[in-house]
Amino acid sequence: MSGTDNSRDDTTGTGGSVTGSGSDPCQKVRRGPINSPKANVLSQLSIGSVLDVLVQMSGTMPILVVADQSAAVAGSLTFVGYLEIIDCIQNKGLSYKATIINISGGVYEVRVEPK
Repeated sequence: MSGTDNSRDDTTGTGGSVTGSGSDPCQKVRRGPINSPKANVLSQLSIGSVLDVLVQMSGTMPILVVADQSAAVAGSLTFVGYLEIIDCIQNKGLSYKATIINISGGVYEVRVEPK
């Protein structure tokens, strides 16, 4: 995606991968790290724990975040394709979940997929 200075581009994300077939970006399974992890939320979780994927606004910019069952934000997501997920949530009404698939020190990796 490109455009004005206010646009965001998927290439700014770090890490991650995409799996799944078909051309519908809303149905792809993606994986990547949780950015700006909140230790007080994540310390309660383990591999296999499921988080909700939500869109929050930071000023006028949407941010993709993961939250636990009590809606406490555990961190943000910026892997390749995260802007497509924001679009799918905001404009197509889809819901996503993030499953913790790896923990290495303070790095939490998740698999993001439609619910």
